[in-house]
Amino acid sequence: MPSTFLGLNTAYTGLVAAQAALNTTANNIANVSTEGYSRQEISQQAAQALQYFQSYGCVGAGVDTLGAERVRNEFYDAQYRANNSKLGEQDKKAYYCALIESYLEDSDTIEGFTTLFSALNAAMESLATNTGEISYAQTMIGSASNLCQYFNSLYEELQTLQSDINDEIKIEVDQINNIAQQIAALNKQINIIETGTTVTANELRDQRDLLLDELSAIIDIDYEETEVLDANGNATGATNFVLTICGGELLVNGYDYRQLECVARQTWEKENQNDVDGLYDIYWTDTGEELEIYGGTVSGELKGLIELRDGNNGESFSGKVTSVDTLTNSVTIKVTDDYLMDISQSTIPLTDGRIMIGGEYYYYTDYDFTIDEDGNCYYTFNLSDDTSKNTLAINSTAVGQSATIGQSVNYQGIAYYLEQMNEWVRDYAYSFNTLYTADGATNYNGELTNGSIFFTGDNALDGTQYSLDVAVGATSYNSASMTGYFNLTAGNFSVLQELVDDPSTIATHTGETEGDSKYDIIESLLDLSTNKDKMSFRGCSAEDFLICMLTDAALNASNANSFQNIYSNISSSLDNTRLSVSGVDEDEEAANLIKYQNAYSLASKMISVLNECYDKLINDTGV
Repeated sequence: MPSTFLGLNTAYTGLVAAQAALNTTANNIANVSTEGYSRQEISQQAAQALQYFQSYGCVGAGVDTLGAERVRNEFYDAQYRANNSKLGEQDKKAYYCALIESYLEDSDTIEGFTTLFSALNAAMESLATNTGEISYAQTMIGSASNLCQYFNSLYEELQTLQSDINDEIKIEVDQINNIAQQIAALNKQINIIETGTTVTANELRDQRDLLLDELSAIIDIDYEETEVLDANGNATGATNFVLTICGGELLVNGYDYRQLECVARQTWEKENQNDVDGLYDIYWTDTGEELEIYGGTVSGELKGLIELRDGNNGESFSGKVTSVDTLTNSVTIKVTDDYLMDISQSTIPLTDGRIMIGGEYYYYTDYDFTIDEDGNCYYTFNLSDDTSKNTLAINSTAVGQSATIGQSVNYQGIAYYLEQMNEWVRDYAYSFNTLYTADGATNYNGELTNGSIFFTGDNALDGTQYSLDVAVGATSYNSASMTGYFNLTAGNFSVLQELVDDPSTIATHTGETEGDSKYDIIESLLDLSTNKDKMSFRGCSAEDFLICMLTDAALNASNANSFQNIYSNISSSLDNTRLSVSGVDEDEEAANLIKYQNAYSLASKMISVLNECYDKLINDTGV
């Protein structure tokens, strides 16, 4: 027959289980507002029954309380984090695209392109019909200067925005490093608690999951946790947690973690003519290899910031090495992309830049541009003789290898908008100057202007202005020369200082023009704003510049907002699904409180009843 006191022990196990359930319920209620907390449940099972060789067979022995376990669905976690990376990327794009759009738009307080361009045309119209007063020439020159100042200011604002994004990139990298360190520390703490026991470090695992949620917004992540086995293949209770980012680059492996660092580019390491100084490249500190952040499958806030900073619409320098001259330390590269054959669309640094050939960086001092009679385009880069820069000498093995400058980022970011501004400024200045320097061009004083231009650019190095002798459409030039339209940017766009100082030197007509009020040069310049035969920008007339730019900005902002809304809705749905599983519900916990309280009371009552039985048996039963 079973032990006389079996019932007491059975009731006691029920009392212990109910007590543990009540304590767990109290913990859930206490953490109802704790971010990242997962609801816990007591795991229990029926105790192994006792077998008796009597008619009733086995006798139950109560309940075994195994421990408190988190209620969590790993599938929902993975889905949430994958979506969180996409949402983080679009959040950054939506914010900065809205800023870019606001910079481009006209407003009531800040004169924009449309207002200033119209003012310039109006000033030229007045000048064409008022030839006797120098004040009209002064007004036209002032209007042109205001247009230049608009481009200068917009260029500076976009560069400042690029610098701000660059600073935020470093903040995000520092955050990745901090999270990696914390996760590695948590991995160790979890294993200390769980190794050799059946205990689960619930709170520590919640902290790690919360960090994974945070990290997934910054960069796409993947992770795996596997059991650690002993020499005999038996589970030890310990686990190994491996975390990767950027499509598979190792960040955390158990207790070990890797760190990233932001390395600012030197002035001679620029990859884009319009970039601000000190843009960061991201490297692994242990290997020195660059983080593959530009990959097409990468997502997250960091990827969004990189695309906003470096996005060039996929128009980067790319070609094949055709020859190497070891005597002159130069390398010639053939390019086939149309935008690389056009001065007005040039974006590569004119001097002191870097080019990657066959996977190795080489630094150049300047380059020669040539288009031959067959229409083939070549860039010959004159490499630096400084061995601290070029540690590897170029040789003939480079022939046939690919050559690139910068990354091809298929997004319209700051780099793209700066290039578009430069393209318009170069084309407009060239077209304007070509008409302005017509044969026989004569100024107010009746003097020939001898090819003196109207628009130019300020040389920040020596305070002079560019002569702009190398025309848009030229088939050869050297980038180190200060005489070409390739030197002109929206940031240095200006009116010839001679005209600002003395408006009477402005060319208004050609020598053949008859009559005091017939200013043929001015009338020809007026036609430039709408005549696409004289100037075309992306298939539109000169005055449609802002429409083209705003269309790009509005489309990018709209796309970012649309994707942001989509991913935000998905995130909310997934988060609600996760909370329905792992979140603490006050009503549910209140119901559990009553249920476990009743279980505790019944177990206590059972012990009390059995106590009376044993008292009767022991004290009132005698021989």
